[in-house]
Amino acid sequence: MLERLRELFPIKQRYAYFMSSASGPIPVPTYEAADRFNTMLMEEGSAAFGAWMATVKRTRESAARLLDCDSKNVAFTKNTGTGLWLASRMIPWEPDDEIILPEHEFPSNVFPWLSLEPLGVKIKWLPPERDDLARPLVTPKSVANMVTDKTRLLAVSFVQYDDGCRRDMNELGAFCAENDITFVVDAIQGLGALPFSATDCKADFVAAGSQKWLLSPPGVGLLYVKQDWLEEPWVPNLGWLSVDDPFNTELSSFASCESRLFNSARRFEEGTPNFPGIAALGASIDLILEEGIENISKRIHALTNRLAGALSTLDFTVVSPRWDEYWSGIVSFHHPRADSEQLYKMFLENGVLTTVRHGWVRVAVHFFNDESEVDRLIGLVKEYLKI
Repeated sequence: MLERLRELFPIKQRYAYFMSSASGPIPVPTYEAADRFNTMLMEEGSAAFGAWMATVKRTRESAARLLDCDSKNVAFTKNTGTGLWLASRMIPWEPDDEIILPEHEFPSNVFPWLSLEPLGVKIKWLPPERDDLARPLVTPKSVANMVTDKTRLLAVSFVQYDDGCRRDMNELGAFCAENDITFVVDAIQGLGALPFSATDCKADFVAAGSQKWLLSPPGVGLLYVKQDWLEEPWVPNLGWLSVDDPFNTELSSFASCESRLFNSARRFEEGTPNFPGIAALGASIDLILEEGIENISKRIHALTNRLAGALSTLDFTVVSPRWDEYWSGIVSFHHPRADSEQLYKMFLENGVLTTVRHGWVRVAVHFFNDESEVDRLIGLVKEYLKI
């Protein structure tokens, strides 16, 4: 098992890499897929355009399997923020409409909604439910306490980026459906590491970038669009590839563009996409599907339990929820006698890569990590504390 992981992820030869919450390493099959595509571009150029499109089709189908939806509901974007911005522009907003947004969301899931304020849209910030919580759990009960007859939308991260709190998407989606509230999910910190179903959670929109737990190069995003929204003849980023006959340049064709829109989420792919990035993303998703998302999740759970348990015995405060289904691959912690920035630097000097967020050391554990790497981190912690 360990030898196979080392072959798939050469980065393990140099680092104990716990930065998938920032940018995940690409595995060998992903590198090879991008290399093959770029070789094709070098040697054949547009003569291979059919192969370009076949690659996009395969990746879209793989992404749909990961998201548990139909491929016609999947669009490619540049990143998470682009997908969330598109979602924000799909709704016919009225003055005094309200959006519920948990406090401390990553800016990608804040700025698209703040940009609606000139239209009279109001943001209602959902605080942590208890004094002992660093971040909101975001439960149907806590959301219900903020709902009024003006509430139009709930936007929430599947996994909170700094403390790693995982939210119950299915419960939240059911609540939103029952209350006629649009449900938007920022899935980037969980997709590829934890089970997720866009269908089961009844999401209206789901956005995720390629570069974190999906283990792909940056520059590609996935956007799930619920079928109901594809019945609307409105595309905020309307472009030449939003229509099914893009080379029809007759002047009269532009007046009828709404009737020419793709009947799928492809209508949101306004222009030439990042073909090599999509090829690489497809290879990474295929690897994740081959490993099995349930198997990946179980491995992450075991490794993060090992880490959190060891930290607790050393009097660290683990701010990441570890109970029930709130745990994720992110374990954030701090210590009264340890400076998190100094710890981070010590780890880095010894080839253990982590991040620091809000004074917490943030360790992101993916399926390519192993027990020896976790133990290596704990050994450095003990050395720092002189234990």
